[in-house]
Order: sequence, then C-alpha cells, then structure tokens
Amino acid sequence: MDFKIREAVPTDWVHISSLLIERDLPLDSLEAAYQRYLHKLDSALECVLVAVVGGQQIGFAMAHQWDEYLMSGRKQMRFSTLEVLPEYRQRGVGRALFEGIITWAKQCDATWLEWYASPSAIAFYERLGFKGDPCPQPESPYYEIDFTQS
Repeated sequence: MDFKIREAVPTDWVHISSLLIERDLPLDSLEAAYQRYLHKLDSALECVLVAVVGGQQIGFAMAHQWDEYLMSGRKQMRFSTLEVLPEYRQRGVGRALFEGIITWAKQCDATWLEWYASPSAIAFYERLGFKGDPCPQPESPYYEIDFTQS
C-alpha cells in the first residue's frame, strides 16, 4: 500500500474530528475543538501529522512540547495521539506516523519523548520494540525514548 505522511492542514479537521469524536470525550463544542486544532497547526511547539492514501486521510498523530527546563534547556516532548482507521491497521501506517513524530521531536532538539499507551495499543508498541513501565494506572503503561542515549 502506498501512503504518504504529511503535516496536517486546516481541511484535515473533518477527518481528524470524526476519528476523535467517539473516543475523546467530553466535548465542550466542535467549534472550540476546531479552534484548538488550528492553534496546534500554527504552533512550533505542536506536531500534527496525517497519513493519506489516494487523497483520503487514513490516520493521524499528535505530539507537543511538554516542558523546557529553565536551567538546562532539556526538552520533554509528549506524544499524545495516534489513530489509524481499522481497515488500514497493521500495514505500516501507525509505524510511519510514530516515526514522523520521533523525527519531529529530534528536529526540535528534544531530550526525550514520552507517552502513555491505552491497553489496546500495548501490542503495537511492543512490536516496535518498546516496553512500557508501570504507572499509577497500570493498564496504561508509560513509555520513553531518551534521545541522549542514541
């Protein structure tokens, strides 16, 4: 399957919102969510990527800068969302979106990238070679890539 990963644009909102609306509740208002989406697109501290095949958006990923430490300048990036349409899963789309987020974090001189995984995503990250650490919600493990170790 030939798909492309690119930065999101405002018109991708229709697809992204349809993927999120069922799982990312509560929703205050679609207009407020759209304004937050536009803000993410305009911010150098945010990354929104989409996967496209034949002009159709089939998935997306989001990350943002979580913190920049005042004294050291160390940057902590947070990977927050990865969604792929069910019929396109296990075809490399999620992996490509995830690698795009890693590339973005490295380009931003991130010290590390961190995320929590839902129980349904654990097998995906294990296939990528990651093992999560327990956290206060043990069903949602914590993952981290330390870029100073690579």
